[in-house]
Amino acid sequence: MAEYETKQRRILLDYLNAHPDRGFSVEELYDGLLSEHAVEFVPGKSTIYRLIARLVSDGLVKRFAAGLGRQFAYQIVACEACDAHLHLKCTACGSLYHMDHAVSEKIMREVLARSEFSLDEKETVLFGVCKGCKRNRT
Repeated sequence: MAEYETKQRRILLDYLNAHPDRGFSVEELYDGLLSEHAVEFVPGKSTIYRLIARLVSDGLVKRFAAGLGRQFAYQIVACEACDAHLHLKCTACGSLYHMDHAVSEKIMREVLARSEFSLDEKETVLFGVCKGCKRNRT
């Protein structure tokens, strides 16, 4: 089935593209869209859920566990080759970092050699604290 660009999809993508270093819950997306657009142009929450699921399926948005339970955060994929390397996610500020491809490959080969477990680079995210947040904590 052909995908066409709806106004609501464009508004959501524009918002995510304007904030590439941040992950959002659907609730935060809705509130953020309301703060930037007139209410009649903002998709409803059920539409956001539907659109975000499609954007994740299409590989345009990454979905991350946010906290405990089944809470998720969604973040725009900001590079063309995101399915070819691992990502680092700062648990303090929420920034997403693209790991160098060669380093990513080395880690995946090492995991495979030691555990016979093949990582899916499209889905694998390593969580920790970025240099800036570490510096701010001290």
